[in-house]
Amino acid sequence: MPANANFNRLAPLTEDALSRQLREYQLTLTTLGHFTAHKLTAVSNASLPHHRICYITEGPIRYTIHGTDMLLNQGDVLYTPPNTLYSAGGARPDALPQFLFLYFKVLPHHREQDFIRMMETSGKIRVFHALHSPVEFYFRTIMEEYEKLRPGYYQKIHSYLMLIVMELLRRKDFIKTAPPAPQPLSPADLLLNKAVSYITANLNTPLSVSEVSRACGVSESYLYRIFTLSLGMSPKAYIVSCKMEYARTLLKEQNMTVTQIARELGFANPNHFSNAFYKYMGTRPSQYRAD
Repeated sequence: MPANANFNRLAPLTEDALSRQLREYQLTLTTLGHFTAHKLTAVSNASLPHHRICYITEGPIRYTIHGTDMLLNQGDVLYTPPNTLYSAGGARPDALPQFLFLYFKVLPHHREQDFIRMMETSGKIRVFHALHSPVEFYFRTIMEEYEKLRPGYYQKIHSYLMLIVMELLRRKDFIKTAPPAPQPLSPADLLLNKAVSYITANLNTPLSVSEVSRACGVSESYLYRIFTLSLGMSPKAYIVSCKMEYARTLLKEQNMTVTQIARELGFANPNHFSNAFYKYMGTRPSQYRAD
């Protein structure tokens, strides 16, 4: 360091506790976008296999998560972990909902529950108000980079995702409104959570509906009924969708052959995987990777 009195007064930079904690996780952005409702509709008992952060650009939007009702307005931010069952819809017929959303995954897998606990503060659903804050700027910058695709856009987007997570953790002791005490999940919701968790944990096996029903201790017909009523699809269709979404990530982000990916997803034959991917995506795995 130069022999300068001004430099000599500078304290060395040391890593703080939150920075060390965040360094233990690898966050990868998988999907982002700006949702705009064209008419007042509602989603009931939906579930997504992603970590998700939403920033409300137009509201209000009414959410129900774990039996807790929340009214989100412009500038509010909501984080939900993978496979969270939620219901949502516009709260006023004269105001159609709009929000920016980020879907991401967390590695290593064995630390994912630690990350969820860190984000949720022991399972509580948190809503943050971020209008005219750095978080709003980060979201807008991410969308601008995604639209313009300038060189280095992915690295910049990833950096801002980390900044958003950091800001939410800094604010996690602040709740927008004091929500009512959560109501216990219904038996059907508990069963669906158990089935979805089992499917997510076993995507690398040749999963069958009968295997999932046995793991949940119910009949296949009852499992079909719960999935159809809650998610609008059969257990088999849900298994396929989870496997194909995982396949999309592996094709774009991993240096694995199509045969290796087929094995990773529990397909004994690469052709079976390719046919299933084509049916789901409308394109072959090799073509999807090339696009």
